[in-house]
Amino acid sequence: MVNPDEKVIADPNPRWTSGLTGQVRVGPLQFSTLFDIRHGGQVWDGTRSALDRFGTAAETRVRSEQGIFGQNVLAGDKVAGPGAGKVAFSSLADWQDWYTTDGGSAGDAQAQFVEDGSFVKWRELSILYTLDQHWVQSRFGLSSATIRVAGRNLHTWTKYKGLDPETNVGGAEFLTQAFDFFQNPQTRSFVVAVTLNR
Repeated sequence: MVNPDEKVIADPNPRWTSGLTGQVRVGPLQFSTLFDIRHGGQVWDGTRSALDRFGTAAETRVRSEQGIFGQNVLAGDKVAGPGAGKVAFSSLADWQDWYTTDGGSAGDAQAQFVEDGSFVKWRELSILYTLDQHWVQSRFGLSSATIRVAGRNLHTWTKYKGLDPETNVGGAEFLTQAFDFFQNPQTRSFVVAVTLNR
């Protein structure tokens, strides 16, 4: 049943954020890493909402099974349904009707797509090798040279079902934060940098 009164169903703001960084130097090698942590804050997974509507999300595979009101037979999550105490979906047609109306992006009931946006992200791991031996200066006329290899956005630990809890339909702008609707996740990249110092 859709509540006729509009109300706030989510808060995109995390309860707290933090970062964890570490650095170790062993001779000419320096290892450094960075983790970002966000605890709390909800994200509306509009991508999952749309994929449910078209029956292409993995969770719609339950359409061949029976469900009970208020319970998703696949994951045990609370979802909307036709009424308390009623068998929610007894046929394929009932499942299809649910996903193409209130159970998907076409419906007014979207609370089932609001998820916890907490995450831990491994932002970067880098290795820096410094060449400052005498031969560097005598042969190349340099005081030192560094070679840096780094990987960014290496892994995300989260319970969020979408691709990335940090994604945002409005990009960097603030008003539409925590709206996931078919954006690309953070890209993983690898960098090699050479720095020459005279």
